[in-house]
Amino acid sequence: MNSRIRIALLQLLAREKKVNIHQKAEEYITEAANNGAKLAILPELFTTECHPPVFTEKKEDIPQGETCQLMSHLAKKHSMHIIAGSIAEKIKGSEKMKNTSAVFNPKGELVGKYTKMHSFDVDLGERMSIHESEWFEHGNKPLTFNTDVCKVGVGICIDLRFPEVSRYYTEQGCLLHVYLGAFSKERTGPAHWDVLLRARAIDNQVYVAACSPATDPTHHYVAWGHSAVVDPWGNIISQAEGEEALVYADLDMNYLKKVRGQLPVENIRRKDLYHLTYNW
Repeated sequence: MNSRIRIALLQLLAREKKVNIHQKAEEYITEAANNGAKLAILPELFTTECHPPVFTEKKEDIPQGETCQLMSHLAKKHSMHIIAGSIAEKIKGSEKMKNTSAVFNPKGELVGKYTKMHSFDVDLGERMSIHESEWFEHGNKPLTFNTDVCKVGVGICIDLRFPEVSRYYTEQGCLLHVYLGAFSKERTGPAHWDVLLRARAIDNQVYVAACSPATDPTHHYVAWGHSAVVDPWGNIISQAEGEEALVYADLDMNYLKKVRGQLPVENIRRKDLYHLTYNW
């Protein structure tokens, strides 16, 4: 197995027309592939802005919908894995949706779907009162998949706040944890984004990659941007600002092993005193 992989995070603006979003995503994925990336990661709800009327208008089937069909085609064309951000997924017979990510392998095959486990139901003041559970059904299962270099675990946005999720992925051997998130520019982004990414990386001695939509002040909900990759020591090794951007990072599993060897948290862990129980 190889020890290195280049990944690319596509910090995209949500455009009014889905065809324009698809065109920009294809442009960035092609550029990333030409620059040696073997894993492309798109943002949370990248085909819509974070606003309920837009979710409802642009929701899709997974994997039969047009966005997943494009991602499957591009994964096969460029022989790479693609984590297709998250999409407002239709639920048959329901007005509600799921916030779901689809993952495609280098053959263009769907290797799995992940639906956001935790609902962002918060009241942080007049301009930050959100109740996602009114629109989205939550998921109940994690998702892992293998690349040629490492195993990967996937989460969406507020899932990042729950160390139990990342701990499970570590126990399953995931050396890269990927989060698709749209923290807010006004409140949670500047306060918590970097801190949580670094904490999950340090807690688990893994690489953490987090892909956000770009900042658009004209949107009802303004995303923070600042897509980033953190190494197992907690260093931010690559990061965007707010604008639309393509962010690269080279991950080295030998470096990860070195960090774990120097600070052997797993050997020190008191498994005789505590453990987590999962119900999925």
